[in-house]
Amino acid sequence: MMRILVLPFIVFSTVFFAQKKKNKLDVVSNIETRVIVMKPLGNNYLAKLVSPFYGFGFGGNLMTPLNFGVGVDYNVLFSNVKYGEQSLYGNIGSPTITNIDLYFTHRDVVSEDFSIEEMAGFSYYRQTNLLIDAKNKKIKDNATGFNLGGKALYTLDREGYQQVFVSGKVNFYFNNVYNENPEIKKFYNRSTFLSLNLGYRYNF
Repeated sequence: MMRILVLPFIVFSTVFFAQKKKNKLDVVSNIETRVIVMKPLGNNYLAKLVSPFYGFGFGGNLMTPLNFGVGVDYNVLFSNVKYGEQSLYGNIGSPTITNIDLYFTHRDVVSEDFSIEEMAGFSYYRQTNLLIDAKNKKIKDNATGFNLGGKALYTLDREGYQQVFVSGKVNFYFNNVYNENPEIKKFYNRSTFLSLNLGYRYNF
């Protein structure tokens, strides 16, 4: 009697765990590097007083077979104060922005070679400026915001390990500079960044 009960249990367990293993979602990861051109937009000090930013970045994401995933980007961007605007920008120069984007992403597979990804998430910024009168002295400001973007990818090899991509992103920037005049406060606290990225991705 005991053997009769054990046999169906073994069969059921084998089928159950085999099916569970079969349906397991494998997460695919990747790393990527990029060059970036970023232009601040709007009526604010970054858009009016400094040149477009240029820089580089790297990052990666985790993607499930359901084509949803999460990712992170780390970018470093450099600019200069426009000629004649030094008095408005202040006694500082050489603005540099270090930016971290955390985002959710979704992939649309167009063909074997092409795919498109949409992104939306949270942004953190650290802006660094050099004091003009004090050698090697820096002023650092922190800001936050959110980001929206899209990425078009082309696969270079049959296995799908290597891809090149072009992407566009809109980043919203909110600083915490205090001023009693609301117009001045808005001028130094808010900006919108539009960026174009060219990069390389490796999947593993």
